[in-house]
Amino acid sequence: MKANRNLMTLAGLTVMLFALGAAGAKGQGIYLTEFAGKFTLPTAAQWGKMTLPAGDYTLQYGIEESGHGLVVVRGTSKGSPYGMIIAGPVGDTSAASSALVCVREGDDLIVRALEMPQIGKAAGFALPRRARLVAHNGKHGGYTQLAEAPMLIQRIPVTLKAK
Repeated sequence: MKANRNLMTLAGLTVMLFALGAAGAKGQGIYLTEFAGKFTLPTAAQWGKMTLPAGDYTLQYGIEESGHGLVVVRGTSKGSPYGMIIAGPVGDTSAASSALVCVREGDDLIVRALEMPQIGKAAGFALPRRARLVAHNGKHGGYTQLAEAPMLIQRIPVTLKAK
């Protein structure tokens, strides 16, 4: 009786592990890479919910099963962050070269877009919740949106990754 119970438990665990493995394999297969590159952050950057320290990174842009744009970012040094960011609106780009378009917030950057002229697309990204996109404008007694101040926008070049 006890042997039957042990065999049933083992069979149940095997089926569960097989199902989890199949789901994991499917989860890894939902990504179709359209663009791959590498970039270097000169300072820390906020990208979606991820905070990336200064350093070298690789990225892949593609479309997931549901049709949303998705970016996978990996640090190249040991212990570097790894994550996936869902792209917001994807549109056409007239940029001449690939770049991450960032907005400065103090000493840090906030990634706002990924321009990929090689595939004719630009992907936008949501702002982190804590981001303040206005700067105090003492001269006029109000606030100015950072997007109106071109010197606060920084482009980080993205070089194509060799296949």
